[in-house]
Amino acid sequence: CATYVRETYPQIKKAYIDTGKVRYIVRNFPLYSIHPQAELAAQAAECAGELGAYWQMHDAIFERQADWSGNSGARQVFESMAQDLKLDKAAFAACLDEGRHVDRITADYQAGIAHGVTGTPAFDVNGAMLSGALSFAEFQGEIEYYLSGGKPPTMEVAADSYRSMGDAEAPVVVTEFSDFQ
Repeated sequence: CATYVRETYPQIKKAYIDTGKVRYIVRNFPLYSIHPQAELAAQAAECAGELGAYWQMHDAIFERQADWSGNSGARQVFESMAQDLKLDKAAFAACLDEGRHVDRITADYQAGIAHGVTGTPAFDVNGAMLSGALSFAEFQGEIEYYLSGGKPPTMEVAADSYRSMGDAEAPVVVTEFSDFQ
C-alpha cells in the first residue's frame, strides 16, 4: 500500500483528480489480524480530518510507516505527526481517547467485505474492483476506459467531507480501501 501511495497515487492525482476527471475516496480497511496498529492509524487520519488535515495526515502516516508499524507506542508517533501538522494537540488526543471514528472505520471495513475486498490496497473504479499496488499505467487504462464511455457497474459512494478529493461530479470515481500498512 505504501508503495502505491508514494509512486502511483501522485500520478493519478496530477493527471485525473486535479483535472476534475476523477473523484478519489479513501475507505478504511484495517487488516486487524496482521496489522495491529492499522485501526489506530485510521483513527489518527480521521481525527486529523476533523481538524482539517486528513490528507496531510494520510500522507504522513504512509511516509512514517516504519516509525509506527509494529510499535506498541504508535499513538505517540501519531500525536507527534499531529503536532508536526500543527493540529490542536488536545482536540486530537480527545478524538483518539473517545474513539470517535471507530464506528466509521468498522462501517468502511464492512462495506469493503460486502464488495469482496480481501486485502489492501483494493480499489473500486466506477464499480470495477482492482486489487494490489497497481501501476499508474494499469489505473490509466481503467480510468481512460470509463472516460471514453465504458459503462461499468457502479458502487454508490457518497462524497465525503474530507476523505474524498476531486470534483464531486467527475465521470470516474475511485474508491480506495486501505489499512495504512
